[in-house]
Amino acid sequence: MLALVLGALLAGCGGGSSSSLAANQMRVTVERDPNLIKAGREVFAPDMPYVSVVVCDGSDHCVTVPYVQLDTGSVGLRLRAKTLAGLDLQPVLSASGKQVDACSNFAQGYIWGAVEQANVQLGGEPAMQLPIQVFGSGSPAPAVPALCTTLGNNIGSLLAVGGNGILGVAGLLTGGTTDFTCDGSSCNIATSLDPTLLIENPVTFLANGDDNGVILTLPAIPASGAASAQGELTFGLDSRSDNQTAGFHAFGTDAYGNLSMSAQGQTYTQTAIDSGSSFLYLPFDMPYDSSTQYYTPSTLQIVPITLSNEPGTSPDVSVSSSLEVGNIISLVDTGNDAFDDIGQYAPSSSTATLSLPYFFGRSVAYGIPGATSGLGPGPVVGVLNP
Repeated sequence: MLALVLGALLAGCGGGSSSSLAANQMRVTVERDPNLIKAGREVFAPDMPYVSVVVCDGSDHCVTVPYVQLDTGSVGLRLRAKTLAGLDLQPVLSASGKQVDACSNFAQGYIWGAVEQANVQLGGEPAMQLPIQVFGSGSPAPAVPALCTTLGNNIGSLLAVGGNGILGVAGLLTGGTTDFTCDGSSCNIATSLDPTLLIENPVTFLANGDDNGVILTLPAIPASGAASAQGELTFGLDSRSDNQTAGFHAFGTDAYGNLSMSAQGQTYTQTAIDSGSSFLYLPFDMPYDSSTQYYTPSTLQIVPITLSNEPGTSPDVSVSSSLEVGNIISLVDTGNDAFDDIGQYAPSSSTATLSLPYFFGRSVAYGIPGATSGLGPGPVVGVLNP
């Protein structure tokens, strides 16, 4: 049915917004990266939310990197080496002078690449210096160490990532990355790196009170999908007039950003709300294709759900909502790239993923651990119109 399906990592023109952006915002566009087709394969890559990131070296040479996937399920900035051509980024070195390289763990495999210092600008926010991961052909990283290859397939490529990189802005500080110190072709796990050299959530590097979280907003779209959609990522929670969280339902999460969802008589205590995944990954009882696991109900299904805080966390809240699940075969035939109702059967007694389809028609906020906002102390997830 599909020559290639790029379900996103881990892990957003119908109703699109054309309004100007504030200084603390980035445009988010759900569309198809034309470079995926140019790569020589027929690609169906729905629900890929992209942003553009400005990267500069120490000599103020800059490039704008488009089609960077926005991921609220990971942290850190990771970019293909080819997109940074012409920049003289400096490698991050350990105290003993060895190059630092990173193995980043995602649901579909790993990304291996060098850690380098860069000046990065997100939207209209002031530029900030932070470590980023540079991967793919042209990366200065040595051969992948055996410990990293045990995580699955190497997804450090244009087709596997589904774009030029990943901007991870989850409600976490760090996570999912193992650092190595490398000398020539020999790499060992780093044991005592300076914390300022680690790949962290870029949001925590922001100033002006915008470092306590983000809000991702996408417009509502028809059940048949839309050719594309535009929304915005807003930095900061309750620090400006455009990032107020009044009216959001706040859910306390575990250390990994998971909350709880009940549906069809079952409760899934490890439920992620993750923009970096293209399909709703659900253990629901409804028809699906046995070879691809994609849901294929004959009519649009509306499944009542209840969202609540992770057990043992606060605030204590329970909110009724619903999910729509359509037939992916008929939806693919529309030629659209943005859908709010595509899903894949993922059997589990405890986990589910409310991926990018869930975001359409909603605003989802993520509070950073150790910070606070109107949603309460982080880590916390807030949803407007759940």
